[in-house]
Amino acid sequence: MSEPPPKITKAERALLRRLAREAWEAELDEELEQLFEFFSRWADDGMSAFELSDKIHEFHNGASRELYGRYSGLDPTLTVARAIAKGILDDAVLGETLCAKLSTQIEAFRSAGDE
Repeated sequence: MSEPPPKITKAERALLRRLAREAWEAELDEELEQLFEFFSRWADDGMSAFELSDKIHEFHNGASRELYGRYSGLDPTLTVARAIAKGILDDAVLGETLCAKLSTQIEAFRSAGDE
């Protein structure tokens, strides 16, 4: 029979919420940088306003919604474990105790690969 998951303290839960927000921002920054490239092309007359509008729409309905759903809809324990497994966050931000508590989830995300 497997052991129950380790208990997450109130302070650890607060840390996980903060780290989840940091991971969300890091992923959103990356997606916005890609969108910014389209704005640059548009500004240099390399793209029409309609094409740029389509890229904005794709971002809003795609990456932006996906990230919102992931980070607002899932437990921070999972989103932080995923972010660590994907290299978005360094596991050192957890500290030794919390890192040990999340090790199973982190390894599961590492084993799963991309999404």
